[in-house]
Amino acid sequence: MPHVYRSPQGPIQGMFVGNAAEFIQSSPMVKANPDGVVYVDAKTGKQLTARQAVDTIQAMAYVLRTEYNVRYDDVVCIFMKNTIYTPALHFGILSHGAVVSPANIAYLPEELAHQLRVSRSKVVVTMPEFKDRVDKALKEEGVVVERVVLIDDLVRKVEATTGRDLPVKLPGGLAREKDAYYCFSSGTSGLPKGVMTTHTNITSNCQQQYQSSFGFYTEGNVYGAVLPMSHIFGLAKFVYLTFYTCCTLVVFPQFELEPLLQAIIKYKITHLHVVPPIVVLLAKSPVVDKYMDITKSLRGVMSGAAPLSESLIKQVETRLPPISIKQGYGLTESSPVSHFFMYKNTYKKSSIGWLVPGQEARIVDDEENDVPQGERGELWIRGPNIMRGYLRNPEATAETLTPDGFLRTGDIAMIDEDDQFYIMDRKKELIKSKGHQVAPAELEAILLKHPEVVDCAVTGAFSEEEQSELPRGYVVLRHPSEKVAIEVKQWFDEGVARHKRLWGGICIIDAVPKNASGKLLRRALRTNSKNDKPLGMKTAKL
Repeated sequence: MPHVYRSPQGPIQGMFVGNAAEFIQSSPMVKANPDGVVYVDAKTGKQLTARQAVDTIQAMAYVLRTEYNVRYDDVVCIFMKNTIYTPALHFGILSHGAVVSPANIAYLPEELAHQLRVSRSKVVVTMPEFKDRVDKALKEEGVVVERVVLIDDLVRKVEATTGRDLPVKLPGGLAREKDAYYCFSSGTSGLPKGVMTTHTNITSNCQQQYQSSFGFYTEGNVYGAVLPMSHIFGLAKFVYLTFYTCCTLVVFPQFELEPLLQAIIKYKITHLHVVPPIVVLLAKSPVVDKYMDITKSLRGVMSGAAPLSESLIKQVETRLPPISIKQGYGLTESSPVSHFFMYKNTYKKSSIGWLVPGQEARIVDDEENDVPQGERGELWIRGPNIMRGYLRNPEATAETLTPDGFLRTGDIAMIDEDDQFYIMDRKKELIKSKGHQVAPAELEAILLKHPEVVDCAVTGAFSEEEQSELPRGYVVLRHPSEKVAIEVKQWFDEGVARHKRLWGGICIIDAVPKNASGKLLRRALRTNSKNDKPLGMKTAKL
């Protein structure tokens, strides 16, 4: 019999099953405090109360149906920075049983085109500054987009209309199977894959997070939204959880350190959700010295997307008392949170905490046998928040989901005597760069297009300074020289999104290590990376 670990909190209490748009509008906290401010524009100060946000959702749904012909099962791609209207856009789309496909604003036209093609998006909602990239993406083969909508035009129509649409009903069985999101997640095999996240996946995870938060999400707290709502981390926290709990969210278009520090003081922000590079800035940036008053309101910082070192946590907590930093864990495929830190006060800062309610786990060896408690193995997780599979990719789905519903995370974990989990290593070869997953194979395929590159490999080089992996290229050159290597790197960096650039530099090597079957041995390169002499390595700005 498999050894299955279960949440110490048991199952989800009062689990909602239905349309995600109905879930938000029927939130007990929203209904109890309709005049509570749920969204604030960090730049302009414009606010939306819970009542106004719900009304905006219904007006948005009406305009999307009557003006833009959004219907059941249509896919709408959102390619824009954060705004206070982004959540209403999500729920307006979901109200009709249509699917939201959020895209990373760092994408270049070819990368955006891949997502549009695989998702079969019918509509793209964007901003003027991204319109040129969208237009170029639409010219790529296989893209079937019929309409491009600018968010400002959409909001003007929403504010002018008197029409309202309520969410379409999704009975229990349908909500468990009906896709709500196609978020794209990188895999070791190369191009990003569309993750099929159902209505029940996303709403159950919101409840899982809330029921395991023990006060981290309560009315009166004020959160700063600096992470993109196009990423599952920001999406789950800022589109769902803070709205569901009727907390106040101060929305930033994107992360910039000084405006964030200023806003923490201005709006009395109490909690932040961040990725490790932001924690590094809080620990070390001299800019923070000008804004020490942030400690008058800021109490909690939750970091995700990649592990934090205990020493870095201590640096921030020593510099900025009484701020406390905690870590969680999740994946796009788990909608996203599977572990949380608030179950009891024995939480150890190097751990990812305990399983959230309704979550199960196994830790297995390479033969898929359970390992004894305290030993390392691959983490598998199962629960109502686990994706339905990968969009139009049954092979990848079969590789990732077991027949009995466990998700193979690809992360090496350990569980201690207190049932706290620790991420020890990564079985997969994904690079966690600036909070984004980057597939080495995707970058290698691009490098090989350069006429000077005979062979290559890409791995992640960990930067202590930035607490992030940085993509590093290893190239076998036709005409080996530092000049040629730098030229290759510059050419490469100009053709990919920022987080995919070779921030870790480029190294000239004689041969790429491979096994007898020709498979790249990236781990060998990582193991010997202390001897690397990378060219063109730069500090990567957020």
